[in-house]
Amino acid sequence: MKRKLILLILILLLGFLAWRLFVATFSQEPIEIIVEDKEEVTPEILDDTLEASTDDTIEASIDTSAQTKETTTAPPKEEPARLTSSDFIINKKVSWGYSSSNDRTIDTVVVHSSYDALGSKPYDLDGLIDEYKQYGVAPHFLIDRKGNVYRLVDEKNIAYHAGVSKMPDGRTGANNFSIGIEMMNTKEDNYTDKQYSGLNDLIDYLESQYKIKYVLGHEDISPDRKTDPWNFDWKEVNSNNAIH
Repeated sequence: MKRKLILLILILLLGFLAWRLFVATFSQEPIEIIVEDKEEVTPEILDDTLEASTDDTIEASIDTSAQTKETTTAPPKEEPARLTSSDFIINKKVSWGYSSSNDRTIDTVVVHSSYDALGSKPYDLDGLIDEYKQYGVAPHFLIDRKGNVYRLVDEKNIAYHAGVSKMPDGRTGANNFSIGIEMMNTKEDNYTDKQYSGLNDLIDYLESQYKIKYVLGHEDISPDRKTDPWNFDWKEVNSNNAIH
């Protein structure tokens, strides 16, 4: 009897425990998994994003370009090409009015003016050259009224064009280190534009060949004897070595 009672109690206890386990299992609330809402990415949003990104990139590029322009130093201006060819010079060499030389230093250009005072045509080329012959003188170059440049004496030789002379730096005997250029003109007339053009071409060429320090007039080195070049406008000379 006692054994049956104990067995009954055990059965009741196991049944109670089984019931509690069942109640505990099915009475628990399910765990809720919460996912944070994220903004839905739509094609419109993507387009807006791309557009904003593109605008920012363009603006940044423009700003960078502007800064580059502001900070970039402008390149120096190129100087005009120097005339180094003597193709424009017409050779009409004479056999008088100079002495030969092979080693002289040339650093001066002397501008003169002259005309044929012995003939009826003051601007006759051959008449003027013949006048030089009668006086036993000659320039290295002669420029006629049309701007044609004639070479009468080679630059290496000492042409008798200046006579007694004194340079601004005190040197005398300018013939020894100078180039003489005669401009065909009278004391009353003015030089033609073509003459100035031919003179500038010639000076440019000479400066490309020699270390020229002075470009001046006959009157600058012989003020007591000479007044040429007559009516000459030194503003028309492009050389930086002109003393006027």
